[in-house]
Amino acid sequence: MTAPNFYQHIHRTLGQQAEAVLLEWPGAGPRGTLARYTGRDLAGRIGAYQQLLAQRGIRAEQPVLLLLPVGAELICGLLAVMSLGAVPVLPPAGASVRRLLALRRGAGIGAALAPARLARRYGWLTRGLGLRLLGAPDAAAAAELRPPQAVAAELPALVSHSSGSTGRPKAIRRSHRVLTAQHEVLRQVFPPWAGQRDFPLFPNILLHNLAVGATTVLPDVPWGHLADLDAARVLAQLQLTGAETLTGNVFYFTRLLEQLRRQPVALPAVRAVGVGGSPVPEWLLAGLQAALPQAAVYGIYGSSEAEPIAVRRYDAARPANPRQGYCVGPVVAGLHCQLRGTGTSLDMPDGRRFAVGEITVRGPHVAAAPDGWLATGDFGYFDDDQCLWLTGRQGNETVHRGVQHYQLEHMLQQLPGVERAAARATATGFAVYVQGPADLETVRAALAAQFPPGLCKQLHHRPALPVDGRHHSKILYDQLR
Repeated sequence: MTAPNFYQHIHRTLGQQAEAVLLEWPGAGPRGTLARYTGRDLAGRIGAYQQLLAQRGIRAEQPVLLLLPVGAELICGLLAVMSLGAVPVLPPAGASVRRLLALRRGAGIGAALAPARLARRYGWLTRGLGLRLLGAPDAAAAAELRPPQAVAAELPALVSHSSGSTGRPKAIRRSHRVLTAQHEVLRQVFPPWAGQRDFPLFPNILLHNLAVGATTVLPDVPWGHLADLDAARVLAQLQLTGAETLTGNVFYFTRLLEQLRRQPVALPAVRAVGVGGSPVPEWLLAGLQAALPQAAVYGIYGSSEAEPIAVRRYDAARPANPRQGYCVGPVVAGLHCQLRGTGTSLDMPDGRRFAVGEITVRGPHVAAAPDGWLATGDFGYFDDDQCLWLTGRQGNETVHRGVQHYQLEHMLQQLPGVERAAARATATGFAVYVQGPADLETVRAALAAQFPPGLCKQLHHRPALPVDGRHHSKILYDQLR
């Protein structure tokens, strides 16, 4: 069965908005400079990549590894591969040469798009390893844009990789059917408007923006080294560009909020903020709402295989209780969600009990196993209003005395001086780890006041807790010592 190539949505935008600026990327020049690309600019550059790929014999359904640095060239190369019916493969963040070679073997990859200088220098070596390096076209090259090729419905439109927070990064294969469905769900949940200016942390949102014709302004951050981001610089860019919608992860918005509190700046153009990538603490949603009172603030729960699963708009009049876990709101329309039962329940202080289980989802925008169900690796429950709450993560899901680890962590994150908290299940309770200047006696007292006595057997202070390299927000529980 064939299906429309997801790229067709972008192809249409490039033609209809040829003179409009669709992409603004931080330039290589002085601070504050932006490289701007119209629909015509992007079309010519994608055409140049299409021409190169066709000349080098890239066929439909063939996987092509993308080794281009994060930037407009990566986006144009990716879209060119997709448009020809080939399969663009994004490597795991920070992957070593050994990991890339393992990926090449495991996925049967025979070609990679790379910067021209890299292809000239190392092409002879990679050929001996079974990988052809295709050097990017000359920077000034442009060519006529070719129409999208018809594809099989289940052919991967994009292969990316998970953060690896519960083990080795795994390949996420989104078919043209699924990627189109994810795009449609995002459009329904967050309707775009003419002239919208979006400021997404991760470039993959660019595909959706190009499909709906929104302008993407990429933040000026050190791609691949997010921990080194300059929050003041990003906020200055926000002021300069008049961005209206912002999306990013917990680490990113925590840094921005800290800077806003140190040096408040007016951002009247911002209409909506979406935070995701890992469980979103209540204090962060509340802080962003206070700093941006004119904006709608959302917590977004999803995964690469299912974006989004649930969305919750923060309401200052009805904050969620961190003791109960992370409230992520109702499941989006059209998605089926079931809890794979563990036979255990969570006990709330008010006497209510909720069955807890692994969150599994099924629907048109889910890239899943052959049976259609995706096991997310997250654990949680539905409350009386059918809002979904997150309470645990695979590998650390043990319930002790009606409590799961996210409940402990989320409560502790509300305490002054607690920068991060982690609770690892042991045979008889939880070992708790705290990062930040908070006094451990204060932490111990807070735990005793909120949870059953003796639940937390150990309490440790650590200068830093191990987190994933992509979001800098997901605790690596197997590395806690």
